[in-house]
Amino acid sequence: MVLSLNKIRLGYALSSLLLLVSYILILSTNRRLQQEKNWIVDNYTLINKIGDVKMMIGTAESNVRGYIINGLPQFLNGFYDARNSIAMLHAEIKKLTRTDPVQSANESRLKIMTDQRLSELSTAIRLHQKASVKLENSAVGPAKLAQTDSIYRQIQVMTVQEEQLMKKRMSKLNNFYTSTAAMTILSLCMAAIAIIYAVITFNSQYKQKKKANNIANQYREELESNIKELSEKNTALNELKGIEKLATIGRVARVVAHEVRNPLTNISLATEQLRDVACLEKDEDAQSLIKIISRNSVRISQMVSDLLNATKFMQLDKQKEDINKILDESLFMAKDRVLLRKIRVVKNYSNDLCDVMVDKERIRLAFLNIIVNAIEAMNGAEGVLTLATRKEADKCVIEISDNGKGMDEHTLQNLFEPYFTLKKKGNGLGLTNAQNIILNHKGTIKVDSQQGMGTTFTVALNLV
Repeated sequence: MVLSLNKIRLGYALSSLLLLVSYILILSTNRRLQQEKNWIVDNYTLINKIGDVKMMIGTAESNVRGYIINGLPQFLNGFYDARNSIAMLHAEIKKLTRTDPVQSANESRLKIMTDQRLSELSTAIRLHQKASVKLENSAVGPAKLAQTDSIYRQIQVMTVQEEQLMKKRMSKLNNFYTSTAAMTILSLCMAAIAIIYAVITFNSQYKQKKKANNIANQYREELESNIKELSEKNTALNELKGIEKLATIGRVARVVAHEVRNPLTNISLATEQLRDVACLEKDEDAQSLIKIISRNSVRISQMVSDLLNATKFMQLDKQKEDINKILDESLFMAKDRVLLRKIRVVKNYSNDLCDVMVDKERIRLAFLNIIVNAIEAMNGAEGVLTLATRKEADKCVIEISDNGKGMDEHTLQNLFEPYFTLKKKGNGLGLTNAQNIILNHKGTIKVDSQQGMGTTFTVALNLV
């Protein structure tokens, strides 16, 4: 009996030791994963802020040029807005680079250069207001382009350095993710060894079998908890990859917007001047062509704005809201489409309190985009739109399902890509915008679909 009791005590000690090692490995993994994630998010944010500085410098110069050419006050207001935005961006960049001496020095140089350029632009405005200084002799003339190029080169240096640092961190994160899988297997092995040893030891003690079973169950629950925790971290990593992809698209969108909007501004200015040319003022054909140019310039500008809005990081006005009420409001906004197609709506709302902290207007728009996508995927009177909510742990889960034609693998892989659409009418930004809104709420969105069987969008948001 004494020998058996010693075996039991040894079994307890080994099991506790193995579980302790497992907990330490998991805790270390979680902390490292969160730290790497925060660093990469800071890299993305800094790159975006630097890109915004470049965009605002170009906007300031374009507005000053427009003011000198046309004398319209809205250009002057645009310049002041750009100047204020640049000041705020510098403050944010300085905060992000406070732990990096090299980038902090680069930011100081960039601020000096932008302040000097903005001062010259302000001087040009004052001189023009007093004496109507010609464009070629002012701070916006060709002679001053070298100063702007210097600013752009400094921005490029900072961007390249930050991208290199981000690439290293991403490589490190990927390697760390690989080691996480090994740690998971090791933790499982440790827990399995603990359980096996306990079972073998407890079988020799019939009178303590019940106690042994309780301990084994306890170990099993702890193991499942560990696995669940690691699974949640893996989900967080996948969400980070989604954020990375969206941020990359957003960065490209901002570059495109910068390169497109400046020429568009010049085209719009030239069009407005052509309207007042005496020889064209009474020429109906010329005026018609000018309207075509103006209308399409506005359309291109709107397309650029839509892409930026669908991919940018958002400032959210979060309030405590009832998710069922928001779904009803989104459905009401699509009421005309439902009636037109004679779609049958089924609601399976949870009776449990399912309150979330969300920006009501934005999350309602996200649900509306998903609902409209579901409606357009169904065939008339045979269509059934199902809205369901439920509470899972600390999450509020929303499912929006249709019995439409479903999607193939290629469509699923590209569903949230900007401008990807199979519709004859549509810009392909609805689901991109919906995904961006949900990710900005720190939620998740996934799609399950089979051809001929319909599609289900599943959104998970944090409960209050």
